[in-house]
Amino acid sequence: MFRSNRIILAATMLCATLMLIPPAGAAGKPEPLAPHLTPRLQKLFAQEMAAVLRASQQIVAALAAGDHAAVAKNAQEIHDSFILDKNLTAQDRRDLDAAASPAFLELDGAFHQMAAKLAEAARHQDLDLQTHYFSRMLETCQTCHSRYATDKFPGFGGKAPATHAH
Repeated sequence: MFRSNRIILAATMLCATLMLIPPAGAAGKPEPLAPHLTPRLQKLFAQEMAAVLRASQQIVAALAAGDHAAVAKNAQEIHDSFILDKNLTAQDRRDLDAAASPAFLELDGAFHQMAAKLAEAARHQDLDLQTHYFSRMLETCQTCHSRYATDKFPGFGGKAPATHAH
C-alpha cells in the first residue's frame, strides 16, 4: 500500500508540474529560457510538454493499476516526443543552440532517456524500477524548472531540488 501511495503522490506531483510547463530554459545560472526562444521553438516546446503531460497522466493510472503495457506505451511516447529528434529544421537547431545551454540540452536528454528506461522496466514488468524511473523523471522536471523556468515556477526561487545519484 505504501508503494502505491508513493507512486500516486509522485505521479500527481509530476502531472501538476507538467500542466504548468512553459517552454523550458537555458543558461548555467537560473534564467528563464522561454524569452530566448523563437516563437516556433516556443510552440514546439509547448507541444512537447503537452504530449508529456498526457502520457504522464496515463502512466499515473497505469502504475496504480499495475498495467505494465500502458506504462511502457506512454513512457515510450514521452521518449519519442524528444524535440531534438524531430521537427527541427537546420535553422531551428541553430536557434536552439544559441538559446539553450549545453547543460539544459543535457538535462532534457536525460529526461527522455529516463522515459526510455521506464518503458524498458515496464516491458520487463519490474514495478520497483518503474517507480524508480518515474520518480527520477519527476526530479528532472523539478531540476529543469528550478534552473530554466523560474519565471513560471517562482516557488523554486532559483534553487534546484536535491537529486539522487544516477
